[in-house]
Amino acid sequence: MSKWLKEPLVHFLLLGGIIFFAYSWLAVKGSAPDEIFISRGQQENLLNTFSRTWQRPPTPQEFQGLLKDYLRQEIAYRESKKMGLDQDDIVIRRRLRQKLELLAEDVASLVAPTEEQLFSYLDEHAEDFMIEPRLTLRQVYFSTDRRGDAAMQDALDLLERIQPDGLEQDFDSIGDPLPLPAQLSDLRESEIARLFGTVFTDGLKGIETGSWAGPVESGFGLHLVFIQQREAGRVPELEEVRDAVQRDWLSKRRTESVDGLYERLAESYTIDIESLLIEEPAGSP
Repeated sequence: MSKWLKEPLVHFLLLGGIIFFAYSWLAVKGSAPDEIFISRGQQENLLNTFSRTWQRPPTPQEFQGLLKDYLRQEIAYRESKKMGLDQDDIVIRRRLRQKLELLAEDVASLVAPTEEQLFSYLDEHAEDFMIEPRLTLRQVYFSTDRRGDAAMQDALDLLERIQPDGLEQDFDSIGDPLPLPAQLSDLRESEIARLFGTVFTDGLKGIETGSWAGPVESGFGLHLVFIQQREAGRVPELEEVRDAVQRDWLSKRRTESVDGLYERLAESYTIDIESLLIEEPAGSP
């Protein structure tokens, strides 16, 4: 029994039933079909909506304008239905679909995830929440545009001459100018990729920390690289990404609720789709 009570569809049907009976009660309250009854609750809703929008209550004149607009809206709705203007209107159909789906999503959002569900979701979607590797490095640039084929040999020659663990030498006078920093401190791998490209970050993966290596290729040319510090990527603890995990869990829950609603409602219909021969465009394989 408790399992059924947790089902979003049960919540949806219960909420739908409440709305239906409330609407029916209000319709009776309105009495004849040609009578428009504006309850205190509806007027308070107009007042609250105005106050939230303008951060102040409406003046008496403004409130009369709100009532007038509400009446026109109600009259237009009823007369449009009498004239059948709501039939086969794609805009109205889309709007009704949107309201149905929003109701299903709201129902799904009423149930907060448990700790077990969040842990399980993080475990199943670990790649989406990975903490990226971080690097601190120094690079010396050799321009293939300026040096041509000699860029590779020049880089290798420098690699042989410099101290394997040395960072004190003035490399600015040796390498070529590049409008990017020679020293990168504690940057995520994706941040380095935005500066130098993914070819460069891929080339860093096999380099050990604490010594000069290369040349490493980038979209600019070649680089000698000294990785001072590397923090490996890892799956975070739940507390580090709790808000993001909960947002994703709720989003997935809302999507599943809408999908499940349509699947269950479709079982009440006999669906017959007439076959349609679609010609392929000329020249297609």
